[in-house]
Amino acid sequence: MKKYIIPIMNVVLILAIVGGLGFTLWKVFTNDQKAPTTDQTAVSETGATRDEAPTEAELEHFRVGVVQHATAKPNDYCYQGFVDQLKQRGLLSGVDVTYVVENDDEKCIAEIQRLVDEGCDLLYAIGPFAAKNAAAITDEIPIVFAAVTDPEEAGLVESNEVPGGNVTGVSSYTPCFEQIDLIPVILPEAKSIAAIYHSTDENSARQAIIATKEAKEFDYSAELYPVGDEKQIKDALEKIKKNGTDVIFLPNDKLITKYLDTLTAFSFENGIPIICAGEDMLSSGCLATCRINYTSVGRKSADLACEILYGKKDPASLSVIYKYDCYNLVNRQAMEKLGIKLSATALRNVELVDTAEDETEAATEAATEADGE
Repeated sequence: MKKYIIPIMNVVLILAIVGGLGFTLWKVFTNDQKAPTTDQTAVSETGATRDEAPTEAELEHFRVGVVQHATAKPNDYCYQGFVDQLKQRGLLSGVDVTYVVENDDEKCIAEIQRLVDEGCDLLYAIGPFAAKNAAAITDEIPIVFAAVTDPEEAGLVESNEVPGGNVTGVSSYTPCFEQIDLIPVILPEAKSIAAIYHSTDENSARQAIIATKEAKEFDYSAELYPVGDEKQIKDALEKIKKNGTDVIFLPNDKLITKYLDTLTAFSFENGIPIICAGEDMLSSGCLATCRINYTSVGRKSADLACEILYGKKDPASLSVIYKYDCYNLVNRQAMEKLGIKLSATALRNVELVDTAEDETEAATEAATEADGE
C-alpha cells in the first residue's frame, strides 16, 4: 500500500495546481467584462485614446484677419498661397480667417481697424498700403505682410534681418538675384554685363545695383549706366557696343519702359541679349526674366504666421523673407532672332513663352503694382 501513496499524492498536487490556475483565469475573465476603472485608458467612439497627443489645430484656435488692398492677381495669389499652406500643414481647421479685399483707401483702413477692434490674433496684410496702415493702427497685434518691395525703406521694420517690432513678412522685391542667376543657365558664354537704369528713380537704381553685385558673384565684369533721357540711353548703348558687352540688364521703371523699343532694336541689331526685370517687358523683345511666384510668397507668409501663432515666436526676431520660388521665362521669338539655342539642361529650367500677342492681363497687373509701390 505504501508504494501507491507517493503517486497518489503527486496526482492530488497536480489537480490542485490545475484547479488554482483555472480559478485565476476565471477571475481575470470576469473582471474584463466590467467597465474600466479610473486608471484604465478610455477609448472613444472613433478609436482614439485619451493619451494620444492632439494636433496643433486641436490644441489652440486662432483668428486671423487678412486685408488685401486692390484687386489684382498677384495679390490674389498671395492670399491663396497663404490658405493653401495652412491647409497643407493641417492647421486650417484651427484658424478662423476673415478675408477682406478693399480697393478704396478709406474703407481699407476702416476694415483694418475693425479687425483690430474685434481682437484678431494676427493680421496678414497684402500689399504696401495694407501693411503700412496695419502697422500704423496697432503695435501689439502681430502683422505678417506680403508683396512689399522694400519693407525697411517703407518703415515697416527696423531692419530686414531683425525687424524689431510687431511686423515681419515676405518681400516681393524684383527678383534681381534670380534674374542674374539665369544668365549662366541660358547664356553660358557670357562674361560681361551692363545695367542701364533711370538715374533719378531709387527703385530702378536699387535693382541695377543688386544685379551688378550678383553678377560679380559669377565673376562677370559688370558696369552701371545711369540715364535720364533718350540721348543718354543712346550714348550708353554706344559705349556698351564699343566695350563688347555680352548681356544687358534692364530694371523695371517708367523711363526704361518708354524707350524699350529702342533698347530691344539695339539688342537684335548687335546680338546682345537683354535680361529684364518685368515679365511684361518680354513682349517688346527682351530675352528672359524671372517672375515672382506669388503663391509661394503666400505660402512663406503662412509659415511665418505659424511660427508666431503656434511656435510663439516674436515677429521682432523673424527676418523678412527675400528668397522664394520663381519662374524662369524665355522669349521664344527673341531667342530665335538672336540665334540662341538652349541646352537640354537650360530647357529643363525655363519656360519658353510666345510673345507675338499683346501683353497678358497678369503681366499688366504685375507692372501696375510695381509702379504703385
